[in-house]
Amino acid sequence: MPDIWSFLPGTPAARRRAALVLILLVAAFLRFYRLGEIPPGVTHDEADTGFFVASVYRGTRTPTDVPYGYAYKPFTKYSGALFMSLFGASDLALRIHAAFFGIVLVLITYLWTREAFGPTTALGGSALMAVSFWPVATSRFALNPPPALALFTGAAYCLWRAMEPDLERPRWWAWGLFAVLLAGSLYAYETAIAAAPAFVLYLVYLALTDQERFRRHGAWFAGALAVTGLLAAPHLLAPSTWARASAQAGPLQSAAQGNLRPLLDQAVRALGTYSFRGDTLVTYNIPGRPILDPVTSIFFYAGIALCLWRWRSPAHAFLLLWLALGTAPSLVTGAWSSTLHSGAAKVPVFVLPALFAVEAARYLTMHSGQLPGRVFAVCCVVWLLLVAGVTGYDYFVRWGESPDTRAAYFSNLAAVMGYLETTDYEGVVTLSSPFPDLPHDPFVAEMRLHREDLSLRWFDARRALVFPDVGHARFIIPPSTPLSPVFTEEIKPRHVRRVDLRPDDVDPYFDVFEWNPDEALAACLEGAARPVSVRGRTIETPITLGGAVDFLGYEVQGEWAAGGDVRLITFWRIGDGASADATHPLGPVPANAYGHRVTIFAHLLDGEGEIIAQEDRLDAPAWNWQGGETVAQIHRLRIGPDVEPGMYDLEVGIYDNHDPELARFPVTVDDDVVGDSIRLLPLEVIDSW
Repeated sequence: MPDIWSFLPGTPAARRRAALVLILLVAAFLRFYRLGEIPPGVTHDEADTGFFVASVYRGTRTPTDVPYGYAYKPFTKYSGALFMSLFGASDLALRIHAAFFGIVLVLITYLWTREAFGPTTALGGSALMAVSFWPVATSRFALNPPPALALFTGAAYCLWRAMEPDLERPRWWAWGLFAVLLAGSLYAYETAIAAAPAFVLYLVYLALTDQERFRRHGAWFAGALAVTGLLAAPHLLAPSTWARASAQAGPLQSAAQGNLRPLLDQAVRALGTYSFRGDTLVTYNIPGRPILDPVTSIFFYAGIALCLWRWRSPAHAFLLLWLALGTAPSLVTGAWSSTLHSGAAKVPVFVLPALFAVEAARYLTMHSGQLPGRVFAVCCVVWLLLVAGVTGYDYFVRWGESPDTRAAYFSNLAAVMGYLETTDYEGVVTLSSPFPDLPHDPFVAEMRLHREDLSLRWFDARRALVFPDVGHARFIIPPSTPLSPVFTEEIKPRHVRRVDLRPDDVDPYFDVFEWNPDEALAACLEGAARPVSVRGRTIETPITLGGAVDFLGYEVQGEWAAGGDVRLITFWRIGDGASADATHPLGPVPANAYGHRVTIFAHLLDGEGEIIAQEDRLDAPAWNWQGGETVAQIHRLRIGPDVEPGMYDLEVGIYDNHDPELARFPVTVDDDVVGDSIRLLPLEVIDSW
């Protein structure tokens, strides 16, 4: 192929080095530009990943096993913790972590491809890797995958160095690095586990097709794979390693039962992501945007054909094995989230078009002269520039500024945390949020808010309200979770300011209020203290449940007719102190749990004790309960249209979600257990007419 850099001074090697430096600079720009702004917030997956990485950074043991889908791979937890030590315990540190490995991947793609196919193909493949949307996007997510492919590709590079022809003695250091890097990739993300058999198949391929190379290197190769297995065994033998595979193996299970249709449908959708319809999940892609543009797609498929034609060449054969095994996870799961599931296939996906382009340029040069070959090469460079421009526009404008993307990354919650990070207020902040339970919105806040002088109380104000045990607090309310009208008049919040966001956001603004929780609670409890009964025994409130929570009173509102809705507001005060009993809501957190989880139930019962209407929920989660504070919860009971008129009982109580039997908290009076639920005043249901 003609050297298109020949007009520059210096040797060809110097010009190639200059080109590589330029490629790496472009890759760095696309991966670091506005990294703190795009993605425009933090997803729950990223926040949970950050929680576990931060636990390593702080040297604290988390109370729960890491669930699949988050930072449950050991390498990510420790490499991410290293970046947190450099840049702080935030999502930005994890994005820098991802971008760093994204740049390393571009460099290692060049190094491996240079060994396998020569420097010109290496420049083309690494350039495509540097500027294409898929690797750029996945290098900016605060998630597990970025280290895995860099380590995997590094292993491939070391393998090629170890098997260079004409070596007088084995390169033990290359074999050792191959084993260590491959094992490291298995500890980083499961797509590497799916792709790793490509090395085993490559060894088998050499045994069948290249006796000379197999004779010289086969024993070292097999030994290095065995060492890899030993190094990775502690991880591979852990059941949690295979949790994702088990959870998403439905099509395989159907195929095993003789129904191939689900697997074939998913495979067709996955293969279509390369050129026709890409990942549909807005969190990781412009929904439906294919990985490759039409021109690059043509070169990609031509590269596959070239490798098939040259299947006796070890490098070409390995590239096909790598592509097939790297794509394999998406063949089961389909297009959805294939951006991550096919991640191990990135290198062959972008080397294949470059491989064919180089061969096409060589063919033109040999059969038509230098000029056509050089023109073709220049056109390829221009096309790379166009790909870079399209990537920049698609990522930073179409995707990064999209309302759907901003919603997926909870940009409104990130803006709230940004406001709290800079406000001069100190003290308690009550915060209405659509996902107040762990590991959701609170973990997003942990990634963005780093002030110890602020104490947050989480709840969804549409259905619940927390009254901190203070005389003054801030209250932040976004329009997606407004304060229920039930509470508006009693708490009398004073508007401080409105923070405007984007008009097309899910929450185009949020409001900041000041309020007096003590006064508001007193106003809400006026008229709420009514006699109740437990197993027929009339008892005055407050009543203690589980030795930890006091029932203070209730109100009933709504249409007490068949087909109507009854609104029940209950008030619960959290007890001071914690019990050694693990079932105590303020006691030790149960094993393998993020925090305490309890539910308040409300049942409408007929004369036989049968439930005719119910709602079990808690919108002010127990993980955030503080001693001395009060929680108000709204239940809505839908009375069926066929319910006969008459008197019915309302029953409330609390049960523990971590208990397999959903054990209810016992109701105690004078330290005696008198039941496990509280009966309110009877409710008379009237005719709907």
